[in-house]
Amino acid sequence: MDYPKGLDPFTARQHLLHHVFSPLISLQSTHNVDICLESILNNNHSLSTLQIFKPFGNNAKYSIHNQQFRITNTQLITKTYTSFPIRFEPPLSELLSISNAQQRKTFTGQKTIRISNNNETSRLPLPPPATAATTTATAAATAVTESSSLDQLFSISSLELYLQHLANQETDNLYLTFFDKIITTNKLIPFETFNHPISQIFVIDFENDTIEELRKSIVEFRNYNFPKFFQIDDLFIHVFIMFDSTKFKANQVMVLVNEIKAKLTINCTLIPINKDSNNGKFVSISAIENCTIEEDLQRMTLNDATESFDIPESLDIAIREAIYEYINKFLIPHMQAKIRSWDDQMLQPRKSITNRFFSASKKLFNNSDSNLLSSTPLHSSSSPNSSSNYTGSYYHKSTPEQIIRKLADWSLILKDFKYAYSTYDLVKKDYTNDRAWIYVASTQEMCIVSLLLTQTQQIPNPSLRPQQPDKNTLRKIRHDIIEPFMDNLSYTFKSRLNLKTYSFKSFLMVIELLLSMCQMYNIAWWWQDLIEKYLLLLVTDFNQHLTAALPTSNFSVIKAILLERLGYSNGHYFEFTADNSFLLNREKMVKVSGGGGEEEEEEENENENEKESYINPFKLANIKPTVGLTRLRKSALWYLLSLKEWKVANCTTSKQYETLLQNVEFLYDFQEDGRGASNGNEWYNRKDTLFSIIKDK
Repeated sequence: MDYPKGLDPFTARQHLLHHVFSPLISLQSTHNVDICLESILNNNHSLSTLQIFKPFGNNAKYSIHNQQFRITNTQLITKTYTSFPIRFEPPLSELLSISNAQQRKTFTGQKTIRISNNNETSRLPLPPPATAATTTATAAATAVTESSSLDQLFSISSLELYLQHLANQETDNLYLTFFDKIITTNKLIPFETFNHPISQIFVIDFENDTIEELRKSIVEFRNYNFPKFFQIDDLFIHVFIMFDSTKFKANQVMVLVNEIKAKLTINCTLIPINKDSNNGKFVSISAIENCTIEEDLQRMTLNDATESFDIPESLDIAIREAIYEYINKFLIPHMQAKIRSWDDQMLQPRKSITNRFFSASKKLFNNSDSNLLSSTPLHSSSSPNSSSNYTGSYYHKSTPEQIIRKLADWSLILKDFKYAYSTYDLVKKDYTNDRAWIYVASTQEMCIVSLLLTQTQQIPNPSLRPQQPDKNTLRKIRHDIIEPFMDNLSYTFKSRLNLKTYSFKSFLMVIELLLSMCQMYNIAWWWQDLIEKYLLLLVTDFNQHLTAALPTSNFSVIKAILLERLGYSNGHYFEFTADNSFLLNREKMVKVSGGGGEEEEEEENENENEKESYINPFKLANIKPTVGLTRLRKSALWYLLSLKEWKVANCTTSKQYETLLQNVEFLYDFQEDGRGASNGNEWYNRKDTLFSIIKDK
């Protein structure tokens, strides 16, 4: 049955793997390449090379025929995947400059933009402009590496006003947009490496660019003053060469490819383009793929309503094939080689018996009470023997802790979730000993995520239901890992560091993965109360912040979205099939079993035996017409509260409102020919109820 209607948790899981746990590739193009692509597009939109390449990173959407990616894990087991998304972002120097500009924003003041919403005007913080990239390299790196304060992932009030702006538009699923904007970020932070570039791509034009210019760009890139927690030696440098296939043949371009490989020891990938293909077929490409909330706000500031652009079909095919070749032949082998190297050099020695013996000796003889009470500064939270830099709140790029953390992150990106979990669990102990609480919280988050990703891996044959975990396993996952880890990381992010947006992101990721696990194994009875608890915590925290930040607003779109998710999670408590569809029909609830006869005779015999014994006259009788509908009624209640928020927001014509109304109608039929007509005294037919007020909108 199509109840309840809402975002499929496995869709959220897929977006999580794409927008967060995928390789970040920084891309830099020459001016000649930008001019060449603009001449081919021949439209009114001024698009950079990065904006054109960025959507193609989602190769689940922009794929080629018979696309397959083969990944070999540390156990030498090879698995094949139909997609392996990557994220194209600006060069690291620009990302650091933008981050530096965002840090200075709190001291220089904020500009604002206006958004018209329900005939009222709201003010929205303006993100840093693109011209902030002119900041000097030294200032940018110093601000990131030496500042002990960390920024929020996003502005909560800006997110609320942005969602209010989208609420009146034809948005299919506002919760998916809300989820994407919270998890999507390109901020460079020291305590995780998912936003540390894995590869740097230089895009050059064969006709106009020379190898000397390429060498100069690479030297300038390598000489940049990178943060001390970022390892430039792990970066894989690659070159894309664009050439006009109508002028030059592939063997002519191969001369330059061989020269680059001989002089610069860098591999190249060819992208043939046809400048005379303007009269051919065009393909529409999304211009808002993998955009952060800051980029969306900047587009709104510039009144840029462009959500897609058209490119020639030949260029579309050439870019898809080039990216597929680059991922399969170069990126994945580079990551696999690095993982094997780090595993041999860093991880396996730590798991050896010898290392465990010396670690125990170190704890016994070096971490005595006298050392713990030594003249350590009171404001320092790291232990005397810690390898972390407290002033900058980071581990140096050459420390074993930073390398092992990157090993776990890269293993997760390559979908080796079990290995990633064991690695996170190992390095978490080092962070705890060093009292690096931000690293502990981040690692605890990834322990939960990697564990749930392992449990929700879909089997190749969709017709077979996976084996349900036993109760002992479920108890260990919940009581020993998820609940204590979530409590600790929430306390660290919100109370210790005042980084509540990181906590919000963690809760949302865990909620969606738990919903995926409920749907996969049909065990909502085990996780439902925990999901509801975390969603209510999010509702409370968001509501408290928005009440203080936007005191003039009497409604919250974020609250309405989260209440809707509460209704969805309660509605998924049952797996509706043809066998149990009677749960939605009150008249058939009396006859619960399919056989009927034998069970009814047993009930009559039990009733006769009860009559002979003592009967409590004050005991309420079983109300069979409502047995089994508790979760469904609770789901409808959350949907009604969400509808109330939308009604206050005057968004009763949106698709979101109609979907919620259909979910409520599915359980309580208040149409003229429904069950309400047969009994006008039903509560949902009374005029003073929220149900009737919403119905009579």
